Amino acid sequence: MRTVTIKVRDEVDVIIEEMIKLGIARSKNHAYNIVIEAGLPKVRELIERKKKVLKLVREFLEKGLPYDRLPTHEDVEEVRNR
Repeated sequence: MRTVTIKVRDEVDVIIEEMIKLGIARSKNHAYNIVIEAGLPKVRELIERKKKVLKLVREFLEKGLPYDRLPTHEDVEEVRNR
């Protein structure tokens, strides 16, 4: 375990106090850990998505876009004029 100091919005602290009052958590420490752990799956998902995007960007920069022929401005205009 690691001790950290954080600042939170008043709204979050009110929720933490409510969790303690209702017996959901034994202490502020316990309540904050519950809130953090509840959000971890979503944060992990965001991290994995970001990693995939960064990997694709690196690949595109190294190898170029995976397309032989992207439409040009002229191609778009030709389709519009049909």
